[in-house]
Amino acid sequence: MYPIIKFIVKLFCKIVFFVRVEGEENIPTEGAAILAANHTSLWDAPVILTATHRPMRTMGKAELFENKLLAPFLRMAGAFPVHRGTADITAIKTALKTLKDGQIFAIFPTGTRVKDGDGEAKAGVAMIASKSGAPVIPVAIRGGYRIFKRVTIHIGQPLYIKNENGTKPSSDELKLYADAILNKINSLGV
Repeated sequence: MYPIIKFIVKLFCKIVFFVRVEGEENIPTEGAAILAANHTSLWDAPVILTATHRPMRTMGKAELFENKLLAPFLRMAGAFPVHRGTADITAIKTALKTLKDGQIFAIFPTGTRVKDGDGEAKAGVAMIASKSGAPVIPVAIRGGYRIFKRVTIHIGQPLYIKNENGTKPSSDELKLYADAILNKINSLGV
């Protein structure tokens, strides 16, 4: 079902938002990668599906999965629930398994919707990148989601989260890495 859902979402986004992708060559054609994107609208999750031809998985707030009509479509689109505000071990394990399997995992580093340039990065994106060794691909979605107005997805160069001396990053270091990722996202396409 995933290919059908992705095709429908991609077609809808192209027709309604004229979605254009810049920098798709920065996404590896195979192997694990983390797409880390800004999050300003409910439309971000469907639109990020159009960023690459490869299948991807993403976290969605657990409350969305409580809707009996929406939940099956979210799961078919590759989404899985995360309980925000907690260390949701199940969601983290699902993200790490996705990356271990060589797939793409999309995440919004702020963990919630914020105005462009606002918000604070959560350390989760850096922690998942550090544990998996997968590159983080910064993604900025720009355009404001007005019907029949262009939305552009800007995809930046891969970033790698690891300490020079090979040690495991501390909590403070993970937060600094997450901030750097969010700063890179915020600099794209402006």
